Amino acid sequence: MIDMNVPVTLSDLIRVYGLDGVVIYPAQAAGEEESASVEFLRSVGLPSDRVFTSRAGVAGSERDPFVLGPLFDLGGRYCPPESRSWHVLGYLPAALIVLDPRSGAVYIFQESERDYQLAHRDVASLVHCLLEFRKLDDAYKAAYPDSPDVEALVDRFREEVEAVDPTPLTDSESEWNRMLEEVLEEMW
Repeated sequence: MIDMNVPVTLSDLIRVYGLDGVVIYPAQAAGEEESASVEFLRSVGLPSDRVFTSRAGVAGSERDPFVLGPLFDLGGRYCPPESRSWHVLGYLPAALIVLDPRSGAVYIFQESERDYQLAHRDVASLVHCLLEFRKLDDAYKAAYPDSPDVEALVDRFREEVEAVDPTPLTDSESEWNRMLEEVLEEMW
């Protein structure tokens, strides 16, 4: 069973992102696979803002599929066979975020990369990471135009994320580490 004991609630997301900044996962048709991830997405949802654009509320269409295989087929992009049925959750600035509904793991397809990378042990960890990144971004903006202590903000983000799930920051080439480098270089 997936450990969804991440301290994130719908109230937390609404407080930080506002009511319009939270997307609740659509209810599935009867008989579709149930999982802790799907239940989390239905009850807590995903944030959606300039850093992460959620796709969970999109029912999908021929032009904009919700499932990874058909989405990649539209663009003529290679899709690893084992990932064709994964759900598209949304986009970071340079990566596609997907959920394997069977295992509950969250993966990232970085821009122009052929293969995927494990990003989070589960969707609750993803939402926690997004919430902490938003807090980092808000603290940075609140300190501007004075010189914010960017290193302290990044260190706090790392501590908060690693306390819940070290996976997002384990690989030095991960999307989260790339984004943190941009923050440290004050490119955000």
